[in-house]
Amino acid sequence: MTNREIVDKVEGWNWNLSIFEIYDEVKGMGKYGYGGGNASDHEDLARLLNHAYEYFNYDPMIKELMSFLGVEVAEHNLCGDHKVDLTERKKKCEKCLN
Repeated sequence: MTNREIVDKVEGWNWNLSIFEIYDEVKGMGKYGYGGGNASDHEDLARLLNHAYEYFNYDPMIKELMSFLGVEVAEHNLCGDHKVDLTERKKKCEKCLN
């Protein structure tokens, strides 16, 4: 997934989905996915859920979902060029949105 696809998907959730609906959308991704997953899918899942965790103001349910799916909370944002303090929401750089 591109950074833009990740941003668009998370913004599309926009507080309208329950954690169970989010799980249904992502359960096939990653190393624990129904097809066994692959490294690329797991990387996409990690980036997607880390962005969702930040976007939804570090919601503990997103963090629980991440833990359940074997995704670690990252110390960087989408582009990985700069560190993000996970206790405060920071504005994304333009590179993160492309």
